[in-house]
Amino acid sequence: MKSNRRDFLKKGSLGVLAASIIPFTVKAGNAIVCEPTTPDILGPFFSENAPETNSIVPEDYNGERLFLEGRLTSTDCETGISNAVMDFWQANEGGDYDNNGNNFRGKIITDQNRNYNLESIIPGKYLNGSQYRPGHIHLKVQAEGYDELVTQIYFAGDPDISSDPWASSPSAANRIIQVNPGIAGDWFGTFDVVLSGEGPIGINELQKEYGDLSQNYPNPFQISTRMFLVLNKNANTLIEVYDQKGRLVKVLMNQNLEKGRYELNWTDESLSNGIYTAAWTSDSKLVKTIKMIHQTN
Repeated sequence: MKSNRRDFLKKGSLGVLAASIIPFTVKAGNAIVCEPTTPDILGPFFSENAPETNSIVPEDYNGERLFLEGRLTSTDCETGISNAVMDFWQANEGGDYDNNGNNFRGKIITDQNRNYNLESIIPGKYLNGSQYRPGHIHLKVQAEGYDELVTQIYFAGDPDISSDPWASSPSAANRIIQVNPGIAGDWFGTFDVVLSGEGPIGINELQKEYGDLSQNYPNPFQISTRMFLVLNKNANTLIEVYDQKGRLVKVLMNQNLEKGRYELNWTDESLSNGIYTAAWTSDSKLVKTIKMIHQTN
């Protein structure tokens, strides 16, 4: 097992990894365009302060490992993305998240070859209402000049995928990966990521300075939804919601906040169906916007 880990982190590949599938389309002039990796829900257990590490397995864990590798590219299928920040987090073998420490949490910075290598385990399952969520790994990717991605990775053959509203969505089809057995009972898989955006033009500088506003959950929502704000510094913070015609619908927050993590809840039983935009401004600078879908049926 130690040899597997050493070789994997050193070489980045053992030659037994399952091939990942990146969907692509052919546009005019026969240009091949990779489709961006599809998003998924953030969930309530994200932590901004996970350590930078290639292994998110606790030192005292003695079970089977999952070795995951992949490459980040833009939608031209060729341009690799180095220095991207990839946040991974997941449940342990019993389906529990470590919300007080950093077990099964970590950040990876893609290398000069635009690759990443992660040592983890096959995550356990937990009840979501009356149904078990299939095993999954959360992933959040940030790269200068590209759209932020929040998504989840699932595993082929998991019987709970079909009953899970997120894993069974058609948009998740290319995030259900095969894993292959290796020596010493370990598992190996590949998950490549495609980000949309224009490339490194500096548009994420404000997020690097101020922090992040998560995608709302659930989305679409019927009556209530929530999101998380992580502030990297003390700041005057304004979060407003606008409808598709640009009319102000709700002020979710307008106050001076100290550095930290905040949960925002929005409930509106009279809201019309449609797409709404939450705009986050700090110190009179527009830091980020997110799209929210209200749908009652």
